[in-house]
Amino acid sequence: MMTNQMIESNSSAFKTQHTQRCEEWRLLKASNRATYLQSASEALALLTGDAEKALRLFTHILAQAPALDEVTELTGATGESNELYVTARGKTMIVGTESATPLPVVGQLLAALLAGNEVILHYPSEYTLCEQIQVALREAGVVEDVISVANDSQTEVLLHMDRLAAVGLVGSQSEVDKLAAIISNTDGILTQVIAVTDMQGCHEILAPEYLLRYVTERVITINTTAIGGNASLIELGMG
Repeated sequence: MMTNQMIESNSSAFKTQHTQRCEEWRLLKASNRATYLQSASEALALLTGDAEKALRLFTHILAQAPALDEVTELTGATGESNELYVTARGKTMIVGTESATPLPVVGQLLAALLAGNEVILHYPSEYTLCEQIQVALREAGVVEDVISVANDSQTEVLLHMDRLAAVGLVGSQSEVDKLAAIISNTDGILTQVIAVTDMQGCHEILAPEYLLRYVTERVITINTTAIGGNASLIELGMG
């Protein structure tokens, strides 16, 4: 019989492993994450009901991976090296509302994963589809800690999840406005809302700045005059 101490120990080990695997995904180059997602793209496209259109959309998203790997040198004081780069926002939920169609939901999911985020898929009207999406991604090598399905809880409850960094919404404008209002009233960190209401054209996903909404900027400053010439001074997130 398991004691409370054993249960707590197992829970702690699970959380540690979960965090480690999500961090490993985040630390991969976007081009490497794109390779995994590309392997799943054909299977995912078949699940949307319009494979040809889906593949075009997925190709557009994954082609932006090199831009996520870019590092920009910034001007700084003498003896300092300043580098600007982007990294995942963190825990991200993709929400498909009652009116959502599969293509933009999968598109949002793919973008969030490409950006390096841990993703929770919530699309309760398409429970079986969610399971199939998860299987396709796991078979492509995306570990279960990085992508999970949460369809057993109410949307409003899930939106109050601790440390939810971003929410990708797919639905009608009225559905998006309602959920965005709920998110704006949650406690904790500021949650970025990325909405898609164009079910047919997915024009929001095609916008040049779209993928950047799933990442955050950081600057690392290095003191190049310190002992060894490579001492890291500070790393700042920029929202």
